[in-house]
Amino acid sequence: MNSQNSNSKKNDHEPSEKDDGPQTLVLLQGIRNGSIDPKSLRPDERRPLVSLLKVEGQSTAEIAHLLKVSDRTIELDKKALRGENTLTKDPKLVGQMVGRLVTEMDLCIERIRKSARGNDTPASVKVDAEHRCFQIFEKTIERLQSLGYLPTAAQKIEADLTHRAASLGALKELILDAERVIQIQESLPANVIKPVDSVTESNETVTEFEGDSPQQDKKGENHDTIK
Repeated sequence: MNSQNSNSKKNDHEPSEKDDGPQTLVLLQGIRNGSIDPKSLRPDERRPLVSLLKVEGQSTAEIAHLLKVSDRTIELDKKALRGENTLTKDPKLVGQMVGRLVTEMDLCIERIRKSARGNDTPASVKVDAEHRCFQIFEKTIERLQSLGYLPTAAQKIEADLTHRAASLGALKELILDAERVIQIQESLPANVIKPVDSVTESNETVTEFEGDSPQQDKKGENHDTIK
């Protein structure tokens, strides 16, 4: 019975077959104190170190110097890391990101309120903290609306479609022009009148026959155009 308990405790401390090896931080610490030779690392062991050192702000040359490899090797490791982190289109990803957005909103609001909760905190700071919390909440709502997770308020758009004449004189001129076009059309022979496809073609037709059409005096009598 005791042997079984000792074996189980021993197994708890031993690495399982699924372990990939030493932790990245342990490797990095061993490389820096000289207990681990970075040249002995496999690519799959070196790349997590490259990712960690990159997050720390280390340049390619600095990482290569620490890990005792060429700059080109580090660039290839970075390229491989970008390939591993490539995202593919997945409908579930949108929901996951929205869930993370809401979670981060809650955490931010909780941290702000916690930092302003002290009895010695000035009232102005507490008011500003609440205002910041409201802004975070409002921005999150707007983002959820833009992503289609929340409805947006219907907006009523009113447009004035009434055509207003600039002046009474302009209206009279339009009426006279319309009457002139009708008179020209009535004066043309039936075999000359043809349908037009555009306003430009209509204007050309009117201009072409305007000089040949009979003119009227103020009494409405027709007179032949003097050529």
